[in-house]
Amino acid sequence: MIDLLALPILAAAGYALHRRGRAASAERAGMLRPCADLLADPAEGRDPTGFGTLSGRFAGLPVVIRLIPEAVAFRRLPQLWLSVSVHHPTGARGTIDILRRVAGAEFYAPADDLPARYDLPHAWPGGTLVRGSHGAGALLARAAPVVGTILADPRAKEVLVTARGVRIVSQLCEGERGAYLLLRENRFPLGAVDREALHSALARAVTLARLITEDVPHDEPHDEPHDEPSGEPRDEPARAAA
Repeated sequence: MIDLLALPILAAAGYALHRRGRAASAERAGMLRPCADLLADPAEGRDPTGFGTLSGRFAGLPVVIRLIPEAVAFRRLPQLWLSVSVHHPTGARGTIDILRRVAGAEFYAPADDLPARYDLPHAWPGGTLVRGSHGAGALLARAAPVVGTILADPRAKEVLVTARGVRIVSQLCEGERGAYLLLRENRFPLGAVDREALHSALARAVTLARLITEDVPHDEPHDEPHDEPSGEPRDEPARAAA
């Protein structure tokens, strides 16, 4: 008898959880929707994590915007990252990946696949890792002034420069502490991406892409990067501005 009485309660609880899951899924998919009018020819999508994507043109260049949830980091709450990519050939020879506050959970970044490590340019913040392909020192020197202004924002996480474009990754928010500690859920207290923050990230990415494109010399000097002890020259990784 008791089991029969419990059935409606269990069914109601299951239905409530189902509705909550659907609402959360719809919210994740629509977080970029209020920003669509920042782009020309905007197109919405959805990536495998359930978060929405947005593509189009900004200041005349093709861009892709993604939200990257990341939870695998020791003693840190889950992070939600904003990724802004400019898919425009820069003509750059080589790849440079710049990471702030490396935690070992940057699965989206190609830094670990790059064979050379470079010294920090003057006035860049400490705690920054710069890795790249061999002979990318000239590329780093050209990008340094603009990248320095990007890294001045404490939310900046990554700046990637490749021959195929550039990408800037910055922090949107941290996950809710209670949901993560008790349920190990990645629940973020954010219903939509801030338009001003996204506009700023787009403008910085386009500025960097244009700087590299317009300032590529025909013959670049090759400097001497700092190789890792066991590092051998390898092909440029497939992970680029995506």
